[in-house]
Amino acid sequence: MQSARLRPYRNRHGGSGVRAWSISDDTLSIEFVDGAVYDYRRQDIGSRLFAAACSAARAGRGLSTCVSRHLRQRYAQRHVDRAAWAARQRAGARR
Repeated sequence: MQSARLRPYRNRHGGSGVRAWSISDDTLSIEFVDGAVYDYRRQDIGSRLFAAACSAARAGRGLSTCVSRHLRQRYAQRHVDRAAWAARQRAGARR
């Protein structure tokens, strides 16, 4: 897995629960306003939903809705905050 950085979510309509996102290989990582970062993997949510979520992240709209309606608890991993997520990224990059 290549090392990735969280990009600020554009939040075009305001009021989103999403703060930032990152796509690395087949994983979409989403940081929510509470600070937690969730990893959603293509193999866990399916190619169609993965593509839709990635598209919403890039567009800066609809990602929070996609998560709440379709992804919900189907995450692969939860990190308590951005620092924990970054540490996991660095550890994965060294493998």
